[in-house]
Amino acid sequence: MRNYPKALPEKYYLDHFNEFIHFITQQCGHLLDKEHQKFMKCYQQLAHDTQCMFVRVINRQGCFITLDKMYYHEINNCQSQLVALQKVNFLRRLKPEDIQGWLQQLTKIQLLEILEQYAVSGIKKSATRQVLLEQVIHSCTNNQCLSSELAQKVLVKNFEYCLAYLLFLFFGNTSSGLNKFSMRDLGVLKTRSGTSEQNARFNKLEQGKCVFYYSFKLEQLKRNELNIKEYVLNNKGPVEHPVIIINCAQCNQLRDEFFYVLGKQLLVQSLALALKYLSASSHPKAQEKWLRELFKLGEKDRVKQELEYLIDNSLDDALLLFAEDFYQRKFHQVKVSKLTKKLRDDSYNLAIDLIHKDQVEKGVKQCYQRLGSVVFRTENRLFNALFGLSFWQELFNDADSVATEFDRRPKVVKENMIYQTLENAIEQRLLMFSESKRATAYLTKIATQYYGQPNGMFRWNPHMIQIISTFLIAAPVEAVVQHLRAMAKNYHGLNDGYPDLMIIENEQLRFEEVKAPGDVIRPNQFVTMNALQDAGFDVRICRVEWFVDPMQPYVVVDVETTGGKQPQHRITEIGAVKMINGEIVERWSSLINPQRHISSFITKLTGISNDMVKDAPLFSEVADSLSQFMENCVFVAHNVNFDYGFFKQEYQRLDRNFVMPKLCTVREMRKQFPGLRSYSLGNLCETFDISLENHHRALCDAEAAAVLLKMVHQQKITIGK
Repeated sequence: MRNYPKALPEKYYLDHFNEFIHFITQQCGHLLDKEHQKFMKCYQQLAHDTQCMFVRVINRQGCFITLDKMYYHEINNCQSQLVALQKVNFLRRLKPEDIQGWLQQLTKIQLLEILEQYAVSGIKKSATRQVLLEQVIHSCTNNQCLSSELAQKVLVKNFEYCLAYLLFLFFGNTSSGLNKFSMRDLGVLKTRSGTSEQNARFNKLEQGKCVFYYSFKLEQLKRNELNIKEYVLNNKGPVEHPVIIINCAQCNQLRDEFFYVLGKQLLVQSLALALKYLSASSHPKAQEKWLRELFKLGEKDRVKQELEYLIDNSLDDALLLFAEDFYQRKFHQVKVSKLTKKLRDDSYNLAIDLIHKDQVEKGVKQCYQRLGSVVFRTENRLFNALFGLSFWQELFNDADSVATEFDRRPKVVKENMIYQTLENAIEQRLLMFSESKRATAYLTKIATQYYGQPNGMFRWNPHMIQIISTFLIAAPVEAVVQHLRAMAKNYHGLNDGYPDLMIIENEQLRFEEVKAPGDVIRPNQFVTMNALQDAGFDVRICRVEWFVDPMQPYVVVDVETTGGKQPQHRITEIGAVKMINGEIVERWSSLINPQRHISSFITKLTGISNDMVKDAPLFSEVADSLSQFMENCVFVAHNVNFDYGFFKQEYQRLDRNFVMPKLCTVREMRKQFPGLRSYSLGNLCETFDISLENHHRALCDAEAAAVLLKMVHQQKITIGK
């Protein structure tokens, strides 16, 4: 059954805004200063149609409003409502300081209109928009621009910073807008619909304004909307910011991140000022950047002193890693970093087939599976899901855990204060891991009850309980408990960097990080792998070496179809042969009912008629058998994207994803046997005397392509020798 989009009420946007305003008035009164209170009162006193127009104005992108575009059928007398918004100062006319920003967003036609109004000479209508913009800036004064016919039709939003603060109180960030309400109502955005209570995010006005200030500035920096040249010209140092820093972990985190990002951007403009910001930030990356820059400037004694302090006092594992590493290499002539040393000492080499070069983790996984090991691709998913499910009740079901239904991460997670706030509850919950069955039963119950609920910590997956259950059966109990406790104490430091694979071999569990040639260990991976090892887990690094593996299974495929284009045409026949070590070990073939007419041209080409396929199975009826036949193989075909594309389309019709490593015998034959007159299957078979008795029948063509694959592999081995 087709799902049609939900319809929204005519004035849905006003309902959404009033829902937002209700939260602000009911929960956030103590977080509003006089300006915010005036804004709220002003809005509430507006007439109904004026309120509608105001919300329409809010939802227009940018700060400039073009009057002749503000007509809405559901609002009475739109222009009168705009006048009313001017009277309460929600909208205002353009001012000289607005001109540069306004001109920047004008179209080429609009710029030409201004130039023509003031009869500017030398206008070329064929000129680019940028040239015309520069012409307006140099030829027209601010007063002329203000007096232009275009400018008379423009108003400016006069409430954006105030509204941005209120939206921040509701959503908890400076990037979300009212469109999230519409996305929720349309079913596009999932929210924590079970959240019964709404709560203010902050206890004090100063706290709210402080966190907002740095969130807003940080967002401007990331969008390149903050003019950092002003900081250089005014030499604004960190101590000159207008917001008073209070004892608020979230505010301090944002301030440190803001100083870090600003400091990095200032490096090319003013090194001295950049160093002031970097040194004032407690962000680990800021401290690292600051010390590296100081070292470049030759301040080695100071760098040494700062590093020694960090080594003795740092609470951040990644920063401590940098400090110890940098100290050893710069002051004790240790040539190899800890990251490189770990890659050397904790790793072993594994040779896998070159075909997996673009999906190296999947190649290693298949290699272990062929050896009989149980392997899961876990990375960050396993421990984040295990942690989130284990402490779901403690994190999400507390009345103060989230402010609104749009929140994903609980407050204690955002502030990295999980263990400090919930120590007793967490320790009590950890006791259940003494029995893996008991723990699995509890986690299954939580997953069943809350499946699909947004949480900002992990993505729901129908297989997660199976993976977690397998893990808990094989993992050392004390290691599980110790690492979950470590995550609770520092979730921000241990929520990523986990190894790629979980492997169970001879009932022994280990984790492996897969590294292709040239890959390095990242600092967050180093920290997390060390934490797992400290807890008692077996953690290794698998360094991949490429070779042509004769034992890698290949499935050589050919399809016959009703025509060449996938969306319109369907498969009529599939032939496939499985090859290991250059020999065909198994065959699979079947006619397929395409559920559409086969033309006489196709019948003449392939020999497959409508009568032949009318009683053949549908693709859906052979899909499972085919998947099983091809499992853990490399997909090979002559012009592989043709055959692969038809397979992908057929599986998509069944709502199933089709992904396999693939190899094209046309491409490989061109590389290994260059200079032939043609690389079509028929001509290659003729050139190399390969049997092709029933060309354009699937199994025959697949067997011929398998011979080409064997030739390619033999040629690679010969050249390699």
